[in-house]
Amino acid sequence: MSIFGGGEMARRRGQRTGHLYKRAGVWYLRYRVDSVETDPETGKRKRERLTVPIALASGPRGVAKREAQRIAWDEYLSKLDQAAMRPGSMRTLQEFVAERFEADVLPALKPTGRAFYRYILGRHVLPELGGLAMREIDTASVQALLNRKLKQKLSTQTVTHIRNCLSAVLRHAKTMGWFAGDLPTASVRLPEMRRKERRALRWEQVCALARTVPEPVATLVVFLAVTGLRIGEAMGLRWRWVNLTAEPAIVEAEVIPPMSVAVRENYVRGRYQSLKTARSSRNVPVPAWFAPRLAALMTTGISATPEDPVFRASNGHPLDQHNLARRALKPAAQALGMPWVSWHCLRHTNSTLADAAGLSLSERQRILGHATGEMSLHYTHAELEQIRERWERAVDPKLLQ
Repeated sequence: MSIFGGGEMARRRGQRTGHLYKRAGVWYLRYRVDSVETDPETGKRKRERLTVPIALASGPRGVAKREAQRIAWDEYLSKLDQAAMRPGSMRTLQEFVAERFEADVLPALKPTGRAFYRYILGRHVLPELGGLAMREIDTASVQALLNRKLKQKLSTQTVTHIRNCLSAVLRHAKTMGWFAGDLPTASVRLPEMRRKERRALRWEQVCALARTVPEPVATLVVFLAVTGLRIGEAMGLRWRWVNLTAEPAIVEAEVIPPMSVAVRENYVRGRYQSLKTARSSRNVPVPAWFAPRLAALMTTGISATPEDPVFRASNGHPLDQHNLARRALKPAAQALGMPWVSWHCLRHTNSTLADAAGLSLSERQRILGHATGEMSLHYTHAELEQIRERWERAVDPKLLQ
């Protein structure tokens, strides 16, 4: 019978029941748990009967039945509702990924997100932990996996990606009832991540870089510096979202202000995609002096249509950002003594130039499409010379004399 007042000995799923009895001066608990094996006749999962001693029932250290009930609950029965005792938890991580994660989570992600999870899972996680039952995945096994990856000389950032990927899988498993308790990925330890320092160009450096690279890369360099678009957003920009006139334009029931571009798409890994975040959808002003240079791309080479990309290749598709960086941007930056330059540096450059121009934090956040002002501050690099000059104007050293 149930130790809490009646009922059958066999535990119904979701119930914390068992049979407490006394034999030879000892309290015993008998209960059932789900087995990994399946009954070939019924097709249902078998259930194992377990009997464990709880406490002494007599003698100096003997306990009463109520105390034995409490011990049984704390040590065994309270854990029966956890996934460690459920059928799903007996299945392997490989099975969960194949049956639920790929079917439930991956279709909702962008193509780049799907490619990321499939690569991390197939290359790093499943070969190591795929054969483990869900109930066997704990902090120790996850920490051991990450330690092995660090010993293989993988960067801390890559190992962090592995942890985050596994965390996403286990979080969904917990939602679907295949896993319970705290996520083991939350307790693992990793070395401090040391990110490469992001630098911003001065305006004269932007101009020097633009003079060194050929068109349309030169216009792209200036465009990224004055608008702050991500390189994928620039590649995904179509002419219909560009308004270089003095009047507002209406596109798909949206109003595009004069002299501005509407950021609505990304172009990543050879395909158009949605933007990184909801805040990334924004209108960005274009300087009046730059508008003619941008408009000149429309008449260069193939005659452009509203659906064509602004920065297009001869085949009509957007230019390949990786090829441009490898063939034009990097060699020119190297020749100018700036080997650290990347497309993303120009985004930092925009935020820094906007700060020098006196734009507020909220204005910079709006231009860059950041969710928080803190992120916009991360992109702003104040020039030391400007700071020094402001300090010199703020204090009078003559007063020390």
